[in-house]
Amino acid sequence: MIKKIFIVLLIAFIVIQFIHPAKNQSGGDQPNAIAKAYPVPHEVADILKVSCNDCHSNNTAYPWYNNLQPVAWWLKSHVDDGKKEVNFDEFASYPPKRVQRKMLEII
Repeated sequence: MIKKIFIVLLIAFIVIQFIHPAKNQSGGDQPNAIAKAYPVPHEVADILKVSCNDCHSNNTAYPWYNNLQPVAWWLKSHVDDGKKEVNFDEFASYPPKRVQRKMLEII
């Protein structure tokens, strides 16, 4: 019985490897990026690039394990939640009140 359960789980694991979520990758210039509307010091831009942009921008650099399911689904959910909270590639399109609130939250 345990052997049958193991085989079914193994087959299910193999099958889900062929179901990939859409990746958060966009090419080119982002017209509403935070740096287009606000002066961002070079040091801060570097920090954003290294620490924030993978989850809070329109372009994610995925780790190698993103090719394994269900990890890719979890990462997609994580990135979607991060972009919903604040997206630095869409920051210039936010209303002024939201910009002020997000800046205070970031600080």
